[in-house]
Amino acid sequence: NGVGGWRSAARWGAASALLGLAVLRAFVSDSPRAAHDPQNPVRQSTLASVPPLRGSSSALWIEAPLRAVRIVRAVLAANVLPSLRSILTSGTFWIVAVAHAGGAMVRSSDRILGTYLSDTSGGTVPDERAGGLTVFLSLGILAGLAVGGGTFTRLAPYPRLRKAMVVRLYILAASMCYALSFLAVPWVRSAVGSPGVVTMLQVLAACGMGAGVAVQDYIIPPIVGATFGTDKGLYAAYTDGVSYGVGSFVWRVVGGAVEEGNPQ
Repeated sequence: NGVGGWRSAARWGAASALLGLAVLRAFVSDSPRAAHDPQNPVRQSTLASVPPLRGSSSALWIEAPLRAVRIVRAVLAANVLPSLRSILTSGTFWIVAVAHAGGAMVRSSDRILGTYLSDTSGGTVPDERAGGLTVFLSLGILAGLAVGGGTFTRLAPYPRLRKAMVVRLYILAASMCYALSFLAVPWVRSAVGSPGVVTMLQVLAACGMGAGVAVQDYIIPPIVGATFGTDKGLYAAYTDGVSYGVGSFVWRVVGGAVEEGNPQ
């Protein structure tokens, strides 16, 4: 039944997450020197700057919380605030983060892609099948990484060619977005004549849309993040945060348009 199917999907999802965690734990190191070595550790000198506990045991319940507050303040001053300042005052970070919003929106569009396919199919694509068709967006991203990622790496000595490649990929992604919008127009679907052909074209457009943002979404941010040294983890987190923040405003507008529109 439906409940059993969802339970099975949840079990497979949990198992795949645990497998990924095990692979990262076993084979991915935190630094080039050692496994599980923090990139921006709290230095002993920072902790030593906080006076140790003194006094009678009856006063420890007052002094211990105060020392904990001093430690937190010392860590904020020595580790957190310098890292935040390094990230948030960088123009490169803001350029990449805002540009990353487009890729983040495409990557998260699978949440509404199934609804789009179902609503624009004229009843020929049931909801459960439409949800499964969203996998082609992920397949497009994988194809983009497999093909475009290798090409982007080989073009490392040629920055201008890399830039031209990224521009072409953005054009591809934008074109596929426009194709999806046109394929939702009733007279376009009527002109094509076959709902199955329309669905096939929509799936291909979704696949191309994913391929068009794969390099920008998964390859360029880590390359830029490597220039931030020990702050690259914070850079990655804030890049995603800014991109999803920008994307949320766009999704709010799109969501309102979809809610008020008539797909048929």
